Amino acid sequence: MKSLLLVLPLALAATPAAASSPGAWARFERTVAARCAKASGLVAPRTSAVIGFDDTLGKVATLVSGRYPQPRLRGVPGRMLCVYDQRSGRTWVSEAKGWTAPPAR
Repeated sequence: MKSLLLVLPLALAATPAAASSPGAWARFERTVAARCAKASGLVAPRTSAVIGFDDTLGKVATLVSGRYPQPRLRGVPGRMLCVYDQRSGRTWVSEAKGWTAPPAR
C-alpha cells in the first residue's frame, strides 16, 4: 500500500498536459481578429497580436487600428481596444486614443 501511495503521484506527474495545437491557436487568433475587427466598426481594420490573460479569466484582448467611418471625421485614423470572451464569443470595444501596437503577423 505504501508503494502505491508513492508511485501514484509520480505516475500522475508524468502524464503529459493537454495543450492546444499550433493550428488550434492560429484558428483561435483568426477568430478573435475577425470578431474584434467587425466589432470595432473601423474601416480597413488591422489587429495586433492577441494578448492573453490568466486562463481563469477567460478573456483576451487585441488593439484594432483603422479609420473612422463617419463622414465628418474624413477617414481619421482610430484605435479601439477589444476584449474577447473565450467562452461566449462576446466582444467589448472602447476607443484607445494614444495606444499603439504592431500589427499581428
